[in-house]
Amino acid sequence: MTPFSVGRIPVGLVVAIILLDSSGRTQAHLQTNLLANRVSHPACEATANELARAFPGADLGCGRHVEYLGVYSPDGKFSAVSSFSRSRYGDAADSATRGVADRRAARPSEVPPFITLRPRERVIEDYELPAHAIQPAKGHSVFSTLFDDIVTLAYGREKALQTPTRMTTDSRGRIIVSDPAAAAVHILDLKKPFRIAGGPHRKLRRPGGVAADAQDNIYIADSERGLVLVYDSDGRFLRYIGKRGNEGFFHLPAGIAIERSSGRLYVLDSPRNLLFVLGLEGNILDRIGRYRGGASRVEFNAPTEIALLRDELVVLDSAGSRIQILDLQGNPVRQFPIRVFAGGNAAPEVGLAVDSDANIYVSNLGGAAVRVYDRVGHLLSSFGSGGIQLGEFLAPTGLWIDGANRIYVADTDNRRVQVFQLSTSLNP
Repeated sequence: MTPFSVGRIPVGLVVAIILLDSSGRTQAHLQTNLLANRVSHPACEATANELARAFPGADLGCGRHVEYLGVYSPDGKFSAVSSFSRSRYGDAADSATRGVADRRAARPSEVPPFITLRPRERVIEDYELPAHAIQPAKGHSVFSTLFDDIVTLAYGREKALQTPTRMTTDSRGRIIVSDPAAAAVHILDLKKPFRIAGGPHRKLRRPGGVAADAQDNIYIADSERGLVLVYDSDGRFLRYIGKRGNEGFFHLPAGIAIERSSGRLYVLDSPRNLLFVLGLEGNILDRIGRYRGGASRVEFNAPTEIALLRDELVVLDSAGSRIQILDLQGNPVRQFPIRVFAGGNAAPEVGLAVDSDANIYVSNLGGAAVRVYDRVGHLLSSFGSGGIQLGEFLAPTGLWIDGANRIYVADTDNRRVQVFQLSTSLNP
């Protein structure tokens, strides 16, 4: 009997039905964990410590503690940590292993192509006119829909996350994830997740940095088109940023950030070594960096990521080997190295984030760790190790920390997003 046989469906169906009840409890548990803001530990002087694994929790020293909250698996489902989820984590580890082997695979090979595995996300097909979607040849009869539903229960949903990288959150707590290999941006939400589909004939081609404004509008840097695309909170296209007539502002926009109170958009144009400061409608307010050979108060070298640190800007510069900190007017404040070259080039896929105590987090240095620096560049601590289990990473290329000090790690080669809670009372 082949792997896809009528004999296998009932077995998978039974397993799927058994797990349905636990899925509901997991979602409720997420609300409790993710919306809780933990009590801080007493402050202490920061000192560097040894690499610590992050699950089920890691004491980073100096009042810092990282506790594991849960994981968004490749199909976009959140699983909160509990004794039950730990005991059955083999399923998630197996999914991660398959992702490492072929991180673009969205479905098991044994499922025939004529069967639809239902995605967890609603898909927004954002075509560029005059292109439009073509009705698939497959019908949508009651029988075919029911059959697809049964197979989805047996084999699991479509694996939507392929290369999760840059991230942000909005005021609703939704996670906005850029996924270049899938040419999509995922909005991970417990109730109504969706994704903005990109690719040929669509407005979005290759997503890079993402940001959200005070109205939860979504901003996406498109490195192929050289534009920033703006969508409303439900995924409806609003406008392009980056063109004046036939002239484009950006060559290759990378990291972006929004200062929500002032309504300023910051866009790094990596090959031109420029930081653009714009209004949310796209009007240029300033260019920071050497521009057309003129004098410059600050110079960049292949900047890729940007984060807001209270009244300062933190820029990951020099192909991921240096942090530059500027004030909001673009004047240099300080800089420090974050890795030592030992031959070869630095990897550009490095994540950057800042917590509420003005500490700076950098990921994918050495491939599997998150390092924590204070605002003047002292290494305070680090967490994570290489692997596929909870709290382990394979190429964590993206970071985000929200206002409640929840840490989101884009565990790229494991095709998932892991979520931690930071407890700390340190002051810079």
